[in-house]
Amino acid sequence: MVGFVIRMLDYSDTWEQVVKHIMVLGGVVAAPLNIITILLTAILLLARKVQWANVHPYIFILNVIILLLQLELFIS
Repeated sequence: MVGFVIRMLDYSDTWEQVVKHIMVLGGVVAAPLNIITILLTAILLLARKVQWANVHPYIFILNVIILLLQLELFIS
C-alpha cells in the first residue's frame, strides 16, 4: 500500500532507492506471502488444528481485504 501511495504522489529523487525497494517488496513479496498466509490459515481452520478465536478474525478478514486490493492493483 505504501508503494501504491508513493507512485501516486510526486516524490523527490533523493528517495529513489527507498522507493525502488518498497515497490519490489510490495509488488513481488507481499501478494504471494499474503496468499500463502490466507491459504495456510484456511487449511488449518478446515483441519481443525486451530480455532477461529485463535486466528484473530479481524486480522484474517483484513488480510483477505488487502489481498483483494492487491489483486485489483495487479490486474488493472
